[in-house]
Amino acid sequence: MNKKVSGYILLLIFLIGLSILGSQFRNVVVNPPITSDFGDTPENIKNIVRNSCYDCHSNETRLKWFHKLPIIANMVKADVEKGRQHINFSEWDTYSEKEQVTILFNMLTKVKKDIMPPKEYVFVHPEAKLTQNQEEELETYIKGLNNFASNTGNAEYKERYEKQYERWEKNKEKEKKIEKSPNGIPFPEDYRNWKVVSSSFRVDHNSLRVILGNDIAIKAIDDNEINPWPDGAILGKVIWEQRSDENWEAALVPSSFVHAEFMFKDAKKYKDTHGWGWARWLGTELKPFGEDPSFTQSCIECHLPVKNRDYVFTTPSIFP
Repeated sequence: MNKKVSGYILLLIFLIGLSILGSQFRNVVVNPPITSDFGDTPENIKNIVRNSCYDCHSNETRLKWFHKLPIIANMVKADVEKGRQHINFSEWDTYSEKEQVTILFNMLTKVKKDIMPPKEYVFVHPEAKLTQNQEEELETYIKGLNNFASNTGNAEYKERYEKQYERWEKNKEKEKKIEKSPNGIPFPEDYRNWKVVSSSFRVDHNSLRVILGNDIAIKAIDDNEINPWPDGAILGKVIWEQRSDENWEAALVPSSFVHAEFMFKDAKKYKDTHGWGWARWLGTELKPFGEDPSFTQSCIECHLPVKNRDYVFTTPSIFP
């Protein structure tokens, strides 16, 4: 075989190999149009979030060549699609102002807990890890967003409360059929007889919360056996908007009822959702929250920062 023919064969082999290699690369994700690049957020905060979060939580995903390789491409695609579903800074205008504040407070919690950016992402992108100064900048900005004191005397809150109370007073004696949660959990109608575990105030929601526990939960607290919580324990959270007390302006009091949510502990029954059954009922009509059982993923996502506490945020308060 002469050198010329050999050269053609080698060239052909090279082209075939290049074609095979090229076919292994995947079209991982498409970057849709940007409708609002993190709104009017200050540029220094945008830069922090852009550097650490945008690859999964925006329409500006930056891909390296190895992201397009088989298996890796599928993993990256799944991560980006999930990330955009939870938060998309490129579509910031699609969230209400209340949702925006909640998203940012959740983000701050996960940054401080070293959950975000994920360790496996930082391993490949070490530049994405936030410095101490960047964390402090982020915290200062987010905590300065919600001037809840300006809302405490809001006439709209009071008017909404008065209308809701009037409806409740008119209908409270009527028989009410409360539907089960989409995951099949029935509403625990005896929750009004439970004991108070603690209370809290959400600055991002301007809401007051009372946390309740059934008898099993209260015994677990008394016995200091709450990590993990025993099967049969139920924790409830009753949530109201807040307003200033018209008789004492310095005091914040419950206003309109928002919703009641519960966590039902059963390690076997709810093994697929970290041992807890999650459920929520909205408004005084107690309408079940969620379109289908997958709604529990949003609950788990929120409670992820406290997975080392059996996914429970509440620390029982002292009752001497």
